Amino acid sequence: MASALTGSWRAFGMWSSEGWSDTGDGLLFWLTWSADPGGRRLLLAAALALAGLLLAFASQSNRLTALRPWSALVTFAAKPWVCAMCLALALLPQVIARVLAPSTSGKPTVVFILLDSIRLDYVGWGGSELNTTPRLDALAHAGAAFTQSISQASWTKPAVGSLMTSQVPSAHEATTRSTFLNPKMRAVGEAFAAGGYRTMALSSNPNITPDFGFAPGFQFFVHDATSTAEPLIATAKDWLAAAPDHASFLYLHLNDAHYPYDPAPQYTGLFNHTGVEAHLDGPAEEEFRNSQGTTFSTEQVESLRLSYAEEIRYLDDQVGVFVEELLASRNDILVVIVADHGEEFLDHGDLGHGHTLYDELIRAPLQFAWSPALGAQMGWSAGIHGEQVRHIDVLPTLLDVANLAWPDSAREMQGASLTPFFSNANALEGRPAFAETDHLGTALSGNAGALRCYRAEGYKMIVSALWQDLSPKRGWLFRLAADPGERNNIAADQLAIFGQLRARMFAEGWIVERDMSALNAVELSQAKEDELSAIGYATGGEMKGLMDSSYLAPHAVPWMELQD
Repeated sequence: MASALTGSWRAFGMWSSEGWSDTGDGLLFWLTWSADPGGRRLLLAAALALAGLLLAFASQSNRLTALRPWSALVTFAAKPWVCAMCLALALLPQVIARVLAPSTSGKPTVVFILLDSIRLDYVGWGGSELNTTPRLDALAHAGAAFTQSISQASWTKPAVGSLMTSQVPSAHEATTRSTFLNPKMRAVGEAFAAGGYRTMALSSNPNITPDFGFAPGFQFFVHDATSTAEPLIATAKDWLAAAPDHASFLYLHLNDAHYPYDPAPQYTGLFNHTGVEAHLDGPAEEEFRNSQGTTFSTEQVESLRLSYAEEIRYLDDQVGVFVEELLASRNDILVVIVADHGEEFLDHGDLGHGHTLYDELIRAPLQFAWSPALGAQMGWSAGIHGEQVRHIDVLPTLLDVANLAWPDSAREMQGASLTPFFSNANALEGRPAFAETDHLGTALSGNAGALRCYRAEGYKMIVSALWQDLSPKRGWLFRLAADPGERNNIAADQLAIFGQLRARMFAEGWIVERDMSALNAVELSQAKEDELSAIGYATGGEMKGLMDSSYLAPHAVPWMELQD
C-alpha cells in the first residue's frame, strides 16, 4: 500500500503539472518509478505499518473508542485479497516498464562529464603553456575537440541548464542563485530515461542538485558538495559495471577545479613554485571586489592561478584514467567532456566568474571520445576543430548518436548536432553563439547590469540588457582575430557592425524577455546558503561595491554609452 500510495502521489503531481500529457511522459513516469531501488518505499511501508499497529492497539482501550473504526480498517487491510491487490499495485511499475520500455539493444552507453570552472586555455589542446592535461590531450587527438566552443553563461547553474536542455538561460529560467530549472522544460535525463536507458547523476556542485530542478529523468541522483572526484568516479564505475549489457546514461559533475584552489597534497607544488600563500573563497572574492582589488597582490593572484592549474592536473589524472579504462574495456562508449565556464585571473581586472561575458569565462573546453569500435561503426574520424560551436549543441549531439527522439510537444532545441564534425563533413561553418548573465556587475568591472553577448563572423558584441528598464545602456565590440584578449572596444568606430550584430541577436530569437519577479525560486536552507556562499554565491554581495560606478579596474574595458 505504501508503494502504491507513493506512486499514485507522484503520478498525480506529474499529471497536475501537465508533464504527463504535454510531453507524453506517462511512460517516462513508469520507467523512472520502476527503477526506484525500493529503500524509500520500504521505509514508508514500515512507518505506515507501525502507525497502523499502534492505532489498532490503542483502539482496544475503553477510553479510545473513537479509534475502533481504524482497528476495523486495519483488520480489513490484512485480508489476503487486499494484500494481494496492494502487492499488485506495488509491482505495477515493474510490469508496465518491462512490457513498454523501449529496447536499447545496439545503443551506446553515454558518459557526460562536466569539469566545473575550467577555461579553454588551461587545457593542453586548448593552448595551455603548462602540462595540465596530458591524458585529456591524448583523448582529444583521438576523438573530437572544439577550440571555439562557447558556453551560454559564465557561471554554473545557467550554463549547465543550457547544456541539459539546449535552451538559452532565459528560456530554462535557472538564472539566479535561488531559481530552478523550469519543470516544463525537457532535459537530457528525461530524454535518455524515456528511451529506455538507465540514468544516474553524480554532482559535487551545490548548484546542480534536485532542489534546483536537475533531477527529472535521473533514476538515481547523488549530490555531495564535499566530495572530490575520486569517490564520485568510483561510484560511477560501480554503477556502470552493474549492468554492462544495458545502455546507460551517466552525468558526472566534478567541482575540484573550483576555488579555493586547494590542490591535493601530491599535486601541490607541481606548477606553483611562487612560495606565496593565497586562498580564495566566496567572502575573500567579495572583499577583493569591494576593496577595488587591493586585498590580493599580483603575486598572490599568480599563486592562485598556478594552484588552479594543479587542480586541473588532478582532474586530468582522475578523469583521464576513468575514460581510458572505459574505452579499452567496452565497445559501446561515447564520452563528452565539457566545462560549464572558465575563470578570470585579472584578465579584465577581476577574479572568479559570472560577472562578465569575456572569453576567459565563456570559451570553455568541449571534447568527445569514443570506443574505437563505435567510431568505426559510425564512420567517425579524429579531429580538432576550429569552427565556432555552442554548448547548446551538446544535447542534440548525444540524442543523435543514441538515436533518441525529442517530443514534438516539448520546446524545440536551440542547438544542432555536432556529429557532422565527427565525420569531417565538407564545408562545415561556424555557428553564431549567444551567452548571457544576469549578474549586475562588480566594483571592478562596473555596474554594467545584466549582459548579453553575440559572437559571429569574427566579431563579438556584448550589450547590457537594453530591454530592462533598470539596466544601464552600454555596449562593447571586439574583432577577435586582431584582439583575442578583448582589450580594444571598437563599438564607437564600428557602429554599423555593432548595430547589425545586435539586430541579428534579436532576429534569431536568442533574447527571451521575462519578468524576473515572476520566476519560481527555492527557499534555501541555511546549509544550502552556506554551501553557495562558500563558492561565491552570497546574497547581494556583488552590489555592495557598485555605488561608485566611476571606478574601473586597470584591465577593465570601458563601455560605449548607447542611446535608446
